[in-house]
Amino acid sequence: MFVISCEDKKPDEIETVLDWKNLNLAEDWQTGKINVEGIDTESLEKGINHVKSFSGFYSMAIVYKGRMVVEDYKNGNKNSKYPVWSVTKSVLSALVGIAIDKGMIADEYQKLDSYYPNVADSLKGEITIAQLLTMSSGITDDITYLAAAYPLQFILEKDLLYPSGTYWNYTSAGTHVLSYIFTAGTEQSAKTFGDTHLFSKLGISDYSWSQDAYGISNGGFGLDLKLRDMAKFGQLFLQNGQSDGNEIISSSWVNKSTEMIVPFDASQSWGYGYLWWTAKVNGVNIYNALGYAGQFIFVVPSKALVIAATSNSLPVDGYVDDLYDIIMDKIVSSFSVLNDQ
Repeated sequence: MFVISCEDKKPDEIETVLDWKNLNLAEDWQTGKINVEGIDTESLEKGINHVKSFSGFYSMAIVYKGRMVVEDYKNGNKNSKYPVWSVTKSVLSALVGIAIDKGMIADEYQKLDSYYPNVADSLKGEITIAQLLTMSSGITDDITYLAAAYPLQFILEKDLLYPSGTYWNYTSAGTHVLSYIFTAGTEQSAKTFGDTHLFSKLGISDYSWSQDAYGISNGGFGLDLKLRDMAKFGQLFLQNGQSDGNEIISSSWVNKSTEMIVPFDASQSWGYGYLWWTAKVNGVNIYNALGYAGQFIFVVPSKALVIAATSNSLPVDGYVDDLYDIIMDKIVSSFSVLNDQ
């Protein structure tokens, strides 16, 4: 299914303006058209067609000013759940923020040994939640932890790559340690907590999240989500954590977690926040949740834009980079920066 509409609008077909900063995200999406002010329709169509030509492409949704203007399924349909891989990390980051907002976790500067004093040695015990959120814990990235009889011990018995807080190194094992801390602080798995405090508030009920032998939600990957629900998660961040006037995540956490805390180059054109990737493309700030093989949620606040995409988990060489470049250079650029930005 490919839902975009380019026919000329009649006066009585003009779309009402939505309060896209405060949608009720528990409700289903309202759809819209792409031949409206602020969208270069021809450029957008070219970008979409380019993406669709990739053999690894599965699905894409584009939400502009609160309306779903594109919904395309090359593989699957609106009821399909897709493995989003490391997009899971950005969801876990949001749940950590909610737990801090609610006082269940004091702040992101709490140390590992505050929760597991008998598991970690003195060096690893100094690892903070913030270091786990920014991939600067020093924990090695060994994703076989899920098969271990004692996953936390399996991860922490390995030597650190470097002292915590000194360098950036991507590690799914580190975010699984974060999931353990989360459960110790909230006395609930991330999935159980998320059911109550996040997913249900977004109208998300049909999803799955894998867990380890101790019932700890996989902190590195393991979420399966519908495309429309991926877009809802992105829209929640675009709305600064609000839905229909109710706070789900504090705006302070939304801003903190999506800012560039760890720049990857001198020009700060791309970097990392609290389990979110950040970038500046053609002067426009963008942040995204990124999963293995081409699973994305892009949020572009200055354009009121959210893009969700899924892909085959067995990618062709170069596909992910090509997909990312087309989304950035062809699709995002088809939308104008809002006048009030």
